[in-house]
Amino acid sequence: MSFPNVVLPEEIEYFVQSLRQFQVADIGNQSWFEQYEYVLKLTQQACIEASTEQEEVVKEQIVIEAKLPALVHEIFSVRIWRNRILPKLVDGNDLKASFVPYSVLYYEMNIVALLETILFHRNGCETLGDSILDLIDYCTQATGLLIGLANDEGTQHDRETQRMKETSQEELDRLKRDMHFRVGLKSITILNYIVENLASLPLSVSNRLIKTHDVPCLISNVLHYKPWLRKRKDFEKFVNDRWESVFGSDVFRIVKSEAQAWMCLFGLLTNQTIMSEYEINEFRQREIGKCVGLLNEQILDQIPALMHLKQVLCSIQMKAGSKTAYRSNLLLEEVPEIENNLMANAKTYGWKKIVEKHKKIFVDLTQQEITELARRLNTAYNTDLLEMSENKVETGDKKCSTCKQPAEKKCSRCSAVYYCSRDCQVADWPRHKDLCHQLKAL
Repeated sequence: MSFPNVVLPEEIEYFVQSLRQFQVADIGNQSWFEQYEYVLKLTQQACIEASTEQEEVVKEQIVIEAKLPALVHEIFSVRIWRNRILPKLVDGNDLKASFVPYSVLYYEMNIVALLETILFHRNGCETLGDSILDLIDYCTQATGLLIGLANDEGTQHDRETQRMKETSQEELDRLKRDMHFRVGLKSITILNYIVENLASLPLSVSNRLIKTHDVPCLISNVLHYKPWLRKRKDFEKFVNDRWESVFGSDVFRIVKSEAQAWMCLFGLLTNQTIMSEYEINEFRQREIGKCVGLLNEQILDQIPALMHLKQVLCSIQMKAGSKTAYRSNLLLEEVPEIENNLMANAKTYGWKKIVEKHKKIFVDLTQQEITELARRLNTAYNTDLLEMSENKVETGDKKCSTCKQPAEKKCSRCSAVYYCSRDCQVADWPRHKDLCHQLKAL
């Protein structure tokens, strides 16, 4: 059976071997844009290989060449750029093409997607080496942003209907926000993969997860705020990298990011080594305990293993006022270095000098330069092949919950279940009543 390919087999080795680490000042130069194209193509190819269950050549080549630390280095380089350089580039400047600075953010998102695919395998996590601590720092920050995004008024539907009136800077802000959301969801998956492989990772990894970042509380709050679920005209869930309308009991259907979050919490709280060093104080007891109410019948039916997690959560709630001193098994602890080294290098180069250099690359562009860059990036994206490899998932249809005929009227209480007539709604009420109360509480 033949599969679509973004990269020819003989090109994969060259692309992987060409991957290298760039400083913040180097972002946007010719060599950086060449690597940008390599990363996009490798990410697309890795996604196709994983989704079509063929031999994962990209993953194997990256592991063999030990390029994972370089990829982690690159996401930090871009993160510093978007936090320290990008605001100064857009402040008071007229962006002629918002896609040019966004291409840097898209580069970061693609690297995270590539890491998500590779770290599904144990040898991927093991090959990270010392950079795994830096990756944990990155993923916990990205995951934490999801809580803010879930409460941000900028997600309102009326904001989305005004895209045609957006300025270039407003468009860039929206794209940046969307990037944060997608990277945050992928970061949950990466954290879960790390937790699944704790037994083969250094002790400093578990210490970083529970002592430095308190990932159990972090994941508990993400589960509580449900960033993958939103209420517009209908309920919508983030499925297969896009928002889809869901109706009735489908609102409780677990999506990938939600399942990864539950399994990450499960892996942490059922790990005896972790729990022997994790102090259950009043704050943690309260924050983690919120998840007990979320483990309803619909969730447990889809992931039966979470029944054990519910028992663990109940036992944590019973430990009121208990104080267990934290015991560290580490005499010397490794610390992340990538971000500090990048910041030191940028400071030596000069922040003002970097801003002036990048203003010429990303802001002060001629129409010819914009057209040429657009053509180059469009060739690299190669979205047609990705669409060929995706499994198409049908969105929810508006059908009557009782007779399954097309319906337009919906329950006024939960706004998630449709009926074709008043008679069908009355007939369905005894069955729908419990579900209606749960949906209304969301």
